[in-house]
Amino acid sequence: MIKTLYKQVKTFFLRNRVSDFEYECVCTEIYRTNLSIMKICAGFSIFVFLLLGILNFFVPGFSLTRSICCFVISAVLILILLISRKVPPENLKRAVPLFYSFIWAVCIFTGFRGIYGNYSNYSVMFVVLEFAFPIIFIDKLKRIYGNIFVIAVLNTIFTALLKDPVIARTDIFYVWIFYFLSFVPSFYLTKIRVRELYLRQIIENQRDTDELTGLSNKAAFSREAKKYMNSTNTGILIIMDLDYFKEINDTYGHFTGDKILKKVAGCIQKVFRSSDAMGRFGGDEFVIFMVGATQADIAQKRCEQLLELLNATPVLDEEAENSKTIQASIGFAVFESGDFDSLFKNADTALYDAKKAGKNRVCCFSDTSA
Repeated sequence: MIKTLYKQVKTFFLRNRVSDFEYECVCTEIYRTNLSIMKICAGFSIFVFLLLGILNFFVPGFSLTRSICCFVISAVLILILLISRKVPPENLKRAVPLFYSFIWAVCIFTGFRGIYGNYSNYSVMFVVLEFAFPIIFIDKLKRIYGNIFVIAVLNTIFTALLKDPVIARTDIFYVWIFYFLSFVPSFYLTKIRVRELYLRQIIENQRDTDELTGLSNKAAFSREAKKYMNSTNTGILIIMDLDYFKEINDTYGHFTGDKILKKVAGCIQKVFRSSDAMGRFGGDEFVIFMVGATQADIAQKRCEQLLELLNATPVLDEEAENSKTIQASIGFAVFESGDFDSLFKNADTALYDAKKAGKNRVCCFSDTSA
């Protein structure tokens, strides 16, 4: 009977758990959410610990050690908070070790205070936090419960060694009871939040994606590029226009033209980073925003790599050896000041100069404006 019940419970959780595919699809949004939650929790914790550290000086019976401990944990949390502000938006995965550092710091401190400062009293705050953190933060259950498990084991060991045996048994009992009790709400809340993010992303992708190429459409690309410009004050905008595309459409038909646009999108994705914004503005015009880039020579090299790849791609697959290859003119501009519209105008000017100079080449706005 127990074996059957175990199989039913296991089957239930396996069927209802968040899949790795769903998690990976929305992991960037999860990192961003956890980072925001951590900043709020860290800010509140810093305020509380600093206040406790100051009040300890005026409350009779409180030792200097308590104040020092509160100031130390506040300093650690301030450091974590400052580092979190430096996490680049294009690499939010760096937020994972940060919010686990926050969990470890707060849990270890509260556990230490519950053991060292309360030999003959029950620990409450540590139990509350080990129950709350898996519910507050969104992450793979295996990872977050693995971390909480290690913290709980350490707390159990030091509680057994340092506290009054009667009090210690009760504390250890509640540590593990609440550890397992938090699993059910955490399981369901994680499932609900991840799937909500996943469904929202599907809707946004349908709204923001160019159906033919899979790249961002004009509105989505502009919004994304502006966001990166505002957050980093850096970036390079690249505009590419296919040469002789109208002739290809007129000669081989729109079906072939659509296939070429798909090939071009594939070439762009091969050359540029996944963190860069890539889009199709319509027709045969493509745009790329190199997030965080500041050096024109790097953009020049990437554009030349793209052009080389396009020039090696045949227009007609069935006549690959004798077919003409794809050609394109590319212009780019480095963001220095101003807004997205002025940056786009500069890159468009460079594109015009590339067309004027004979097509199938790369031009930088700084070169053309000199």
